[in-house]
Amino acid sequence: RLILLKVGEDITMQIELNGIISGLAIALLSVGFQVAYLPTSVFFVGLAGLYTLAPYIYLAFQSFWGHWYLSVIASIVVVIGLSILFEWANHAPLARKHASSGAHLISSLGIYIVLVQVVAMIWGNDTKNIRVGLDPTFNLGEMVITKSQILIVGVSCALLFGFLAILRVTDIGLRLRSLADNPIQFALFGCNIDMHRLVAFGIAGLFAANASLLTAYDSGFDPHSGLPAVLLAIVAIIIGGRNSFAGPIVGALILGIIRAQVVWYFTAWWQDAITFMALVIFLLLRPYGILGKKTRIEANI
Repeated sequence: RLILLKVGEDITMQIELNGIISGLAIALLSVGFQVAYLPTSVFFVGLAGLYTLAPYIYLAFQSFWGHWYLSVIASIVVVIGLSILFEWANHAPLARKHASSGAHLISSLGIYIVLVQVVAMIWGNDTKNIRVGLDPTFNLGEMVITKSQILIVGVSCALLFGFLAILRVTDIGLRLRSLADNPIQFALFGCNIDMHRLVAFGIAGLFAANASLLTAYDSGFDPHSGLPAVLLAIVAIIIGGRNSFAGPIVGALILGIIRAQVVWYFTAWWQDAITFMALVIFLLLRPYGILGKKTRIEANI
C-alpha cells in the first residue's frame, strides 16, 4: 500500500509539473494579448496570425543562415515589426476615426485570415517541427522533464518576471499602466498615445513570437494552430483578471494544471470542453477574474 501511495504521489507531481510548464507557455501568449488590449482596447485577434507565422519565419531564416540563434532573433524581430505595422497601418487609423471595438475585431480577424492563407500557400498545411530528433530528458527526483520544457520554463519566467518588473519600476511601465487606466487623462498630461500604442503592440509581438517558437519546438506547429492558442489565452485572461497585467499569468497556470489533469485522468479530447466549462464557472461566480477588481458599470463602457 505504501508503494502504491508513493507511486501515486510521484504521478501527481509529474502531472502538476507538466501542467505548470504548459501554463507558462499559455501565460506568454496571454500576457501578449493583454498588453495590447488594456492600453489600446483592441481585441487583437491578429496576434493569432503572428503566432502562426513565427515558426515558419524561423524555418525560412534557418534554411538561409543555418544558425538557430540568429534565426530565432530574426523571427522575433520580424514578428515584432509586423505587430507594430498592424497597429500603425490598421488599428491606429481606425482609432483616430473613433471606430467601434467591433470594427477593430473584424479588421484584426481579417489580418489573421490573410496571414494563415499566406502561410498555407507558401509552406503547406502539414504539421512541422523545429526540433530535429528526439527530445532529451532529465530527471528531477522521481519526475522527468524534457529539454524543450526546460526552455519553456527558463524563457517564460525570464520574460514574465522581466515584464512585471518593467511595469513597476520603469517610466514606460508606468505610462502603459496609465494609458490602460485612463487614456483621456494620459493625453491631457501631454503623453504621446500613438507612440505608446506602438510600444504595446511591439511587446505583444515579442511575447507571441516567443510563445509560438517554444511551443513549436516542444510539440510542432501547423498553419491553424494560432487561433486555438489565442482563444486559450483569452480564457486565461478572463479567469485571471481582465483588468490586470498579472492576472493572465495566474489564469494560465490554473488552466495548464487543469488541462494536464484532464489529459491524464480522462482524454485529451476533453481538454477544450473542460477549459470552457471552467470559463463558464468563473463568469458565473467571479466574472472579473481572480486578480480583477469589481468596477462600476460606467467604468466598463
